[in-house]
Amino acid sequence: MKTTTSPDGLTDRLQRQWPAVLSVWSGLALFAAFEPFRVANLAFVALIPWMAALRARPEQCKRLSFIAGLAFWVPAVWFISPVTKAGALSLAMYCALWWVPSGVLWARALVTWRREKPLMGIRFLLGGSAWWCLMEWARGWAITGFPWNGLGVSQVDNLPLIQLASLGGVEAVSFVVVAMNWGIGLSVFSFMQTLRERGARRMHPELYVPILMLAVAFSWGMRQIRAERNAPMYRLRVGVVQPNVEVKWEAESAVEIRRILWEISDLALSQRPDLLLWPETALPDELRFSRDSANLVQSLVDEHGIPILLGSLDVKITETDDPKAPEVTYFNAAMLIRGDGVLEDIYLKRHLVMFGEYMPFARHFPFLRSLTPMPEDVTPGTEVGTMDLPHDEDRPAVRVGLLICFEDLMPYLSRDLVDAGTDLFVNLTNDGWFDPWWGSRAHLDHAVFRSIEQRRPTVRSTNTGVSAWIDTQGVVRDRVEDPQTGKYRVRGFSTFEIEIPREPVFTFYQRNPALFPILFGLMSLLLPWRPDRRGRREASLECA
Repeated sequence: MKTTTSPDGLTDRLQRQWPAVLSVWSGLALFAAFEPFRVANLAFVALIPWMAALRARPEQCKRLSFIAGLAFWVPAVWFISPVTKAGALSLAMYCALWWVPSGVLWARALVTWRREKPLMGIRFLLGGSAWWCLMEWARGWAITGFPWNGLGVSQVDNLPLIQLASLGGVEAVSFVVVAMNWGIGLSVFSFMQTLRERGARRMHPELYVPILMLAVAFSWGMRQIRAERNAPMYRLRVGVVQPNVEVKWEAESAVEIRRILWEISDLALSQRPDLLLWPETALPDELRFSRDSANLVQSLVDEHGIPILLGSLDVKITETDDPKAPEVTYFNAAMLIRGDGVLEDIYLKRHLVMFGEYMPFARHFPFLRSLTPMPEDVTPGTEVGTMDLPHDEDRPAVRVGLLICFEDLMPYLSRDLVDAGTDLFVNLTNDGWFDPWWGSRAHLDHAVFRSIEQRRPTVRSTNTGVSAWIDTQGVVRDRVEDPQTGKYRVRGFSTFEIEIPREPVFTFYQRNPALFPILFGLMSLLLPWRPDRRGRREASLECA
């Protein structure tokens, strides 16, 4: 039997579903502000459709918020799908849940808000922006922490604005972005209420506050940029090797990987850098337990006499009651080899990536091991990763701070390094798991903020990602790329002339890391924590 849908039935369905459509629209628009599209200005208005949906259907705030979060996070983390599609979807669902607390409180504020009370609007604007940023901060700490795609990261190319990170981290930038959404959104809602009124319409007062924030942030940021450019610097020549090899653990690949490392490193060392960098787990086995890999490194330092800082797995073997079954512990390590071939120092990665370097509960449920590319769990280190480079009368002493893989996402790790006297951040990473997707470029965007937060330059050596160096202003000054095409996913090397401050500063954020989260928590009290049922019908009629 052929069935038809009546116009009235279709209209009813559209009436029911348009808030969900607006929520999806917000999530996708916000994603477009990040890699790979980088339409940064969308971040200032992307949340407004979701706000309209919350105002119209506050009783559905949890559902609408989760939908909006999914629309943002599924494409935002899909770059890890080559490793595990199930993991990418699970991570997206987890991150989408962090939109729900904001949606609940925002819905209450939006239905309580009255156009005739501008001070109420300003109060909700400040409280709503602060609550969102508090959720961003909490997501960066909860469980193992995943501080990916805070709204402030979308403004990575907006150099004056992102200087706010030296005051309050990425969340300080996010606060301005969210406040603009609130200011423009409340102005739009006010305009909708006065469509039938005659006479001139003026900008709604709630918009003045975020515009003033933006103006002050730009002015202050420009002064900070000038100050950093005028600061005295000295230069360190760092050769960076980018092997661009496929991520494999098979023994038959080891010979080819060592050959590539030898050829590129020999060329790079011929330019006489002060230091040579290899990426995370550059060697196909454990350096301290592999004669072939040790001979490779020894040959390079014997020929050139230049120290090499490289990534390698490391192993600790502990005897047990059964001499045939010792306990084997794996570490993700960075090792500094002096110009005479001596292992000077070693750093064991502290912050491990769940599902990438260890699988929770895998000992009890072995089948979970199939969800991760690592055959064994890696054990975290406990010591802060600082190393002093060899120096002489012509070369000043430099203390480098090691960040392996996604450790450059964690602000507390870079802060610990500065506390320990770091002059230069060194990030050794292997983004080959998700190249050629946009994840490696997004990874670089996040690293930019560590340099601004701590006013220390960063140099990165990656396998297939973006090998580059970032100055203290957050500018990517140079990178390994094909000079003809500009493509970054190439096999090669580059020698960076890195500028290091002679008089390193300690930023406000470095000295007061907890101040802004506390401030955000207090400002969140400006929101209505009890639902206002009186305004629901008015808001629903206005937005319908």
